[in-house]
Amino acid sequence: MVAESNKSSSNAPGEFTSLQELDGKHIGVQTGTTFDKITQKSLPNAKIDYYNAYADLAEALSSKKVDGFPGDEPVIRLLIAEHDGFTMLDESMENFEYGVVFPKTTKGDQLKGQFDSWLKDFKASGELKKLTTKWTDGPEEQKTVPDYQSLPSPNGTLTMVTEGAYPPMTYVRDGKVVGMETELTALFCKDRGYGLNISLINFDGILPAVQAGKADLALSGITITDERKESVNFSDPYYEGGTVMAVRKASQTGAAGSESTSTSFLGGFAESFSKTFLREDRWKLFLEGVGTTLLITLLSILLGTALGFLVFLLCRNGSRVANDISFFCMWLLQGMPMVVLLMILYYIVFGSLSISGVVVSIVGFTLTFGTSVFGMLKMGVGAVDDGQREAAFAMGYSDRQTFFKIILPQALPHVMEAYKSSIIDLIKGTSIVGYIAVQDLTKMGDLVRSRTYEAFFPLIAVTVIYFLLEGLVGFLAGRVELLINPKRRTRDHILKGVKTDD
Repeated sequence: MVAESNKSSSNAPGEFTSLQELDGKHIGVQTGTTFDKITQKSLPNAKIDYYNAYADLAEALSSKKVDGFPGDEPVIRLLIAEHDGFTMLDESMENFEYGVVFPKTTKGDQLKGQFDSWLKDFKASGELKKLTTKWTDGPEEQKTVPDYQSLPSPNGTLTMVTEGAYPPMTYVRDGKVVGMETELTALFCKDRGYGLNISLINFDGILPAVQAGKADLALSGITITDERKESVNFSDPYYEGGTVMAVRKASQTGAAGSESTSTSFLGGFAESFSKTFLREDRWKLFLEGVGTTLLITLLSILLGTALGFLVFLLCRNGSRVANDISFFCMWLLQGMPMVVLLMILYYIVFGSLSISGVVVSIVGFTLTFGTSVFGMLKMGVGAVDDGQREAAFAMGYSDRQTFFKIILPQALPHVMEAYKSSIIDLIKGTSIVGYIAVQDLTKMGDLVRSRTYEAFFPLIAVTVIYFLLEGLVGFLAGRVELLINPKRRTRDHILKGVKTDD
């Protein structure tokens, strides 16, 4: 039973034995949660460091970057059951209540009313208590959810957003989102005739997604607070608990020899590999992430190159209007952090449209890559001596022929290295798309880390895969560079369309 292992782990002595010992120490909190305020209330002199996910907090605690981090008791109990070096303090910092988040719209009000009514009956029947016990204390093999992907939907389909990295509430297992909140939502949808679509997103993007109308409801261990109620609606609470502090176990010295240490290292290495790639077929998550990353990258390169080239053609003869517009757009895009641009596109520009995060990512990276291509073309064309143009005109070339046959072929070699570097930057830049509900390679690595609470294998795997992708796309760009090399053109190709017998 998971509950038994949790209890034994939580009773182990820690480096700190009381909350007050942590006052003035470094405390890690997850961005977007209420744990920073809870920490400030309990430990007014604590130094707060922010991290994106529980897996990051676990790694920070393990590597002694922080001295502890707060979390909801069932989550911390599961964490210390997975991580032998952690325990938790017995003191509860603050009680909390979880609620389902709905938008402050007519539809949101209706859904909240339906859910509250259903939840009241679900509680009264004792089913909510059974559900809670199943996911917080039951063995993993009994933790199953209804097939929410094939629910009948006579009343439409609801989109739920969640972090998907918060066991036992919501997490990914065998490529499917499971957890107490997942089953709770699926049971509600099944009873009320809704289909269910679940979208994974970083925790600090959940409330903005609901506000922008990208989701009908959100569940991810979201604490009900008065401040949050100003922006979104909350259902009646479906879970109540307490916040506790996770700390490292007290150091224990032993007499293990070098042989046992070596054996332990090799065994731990094999176990980490198994947990990261083989258990629950997690390699499939990495494969899916690679596909999404490649899709965004390749389409952004093609569309961005076409956009930058088209804009350059409009501006190359000195049109003032075209140049002023293009320079303003370049200034705007180049001065804006990419993650901010993606969130503006997703939550504001396309907020009222049902467009996936993948499409928004392609749009965003196409715009930024297009500005890079435009700048490179201006630099490359500017490097070609004006005498080339005059000589082409003297030979009878038209303006269009001069540009495409004489100027452009000489300009491209000047910018190809910069172009390939921009491609590499684009591939690495896609790692932030998890903020807008895209399951790319980096996001999939985060999901795996949220289950294993280990950083080494998932991060190394993601790094190696990115290197391979960069090599693949770089190779393709190199082949294109060979094809456009002006030295490979024949005399007949250069003079095609030009009168040579005058």
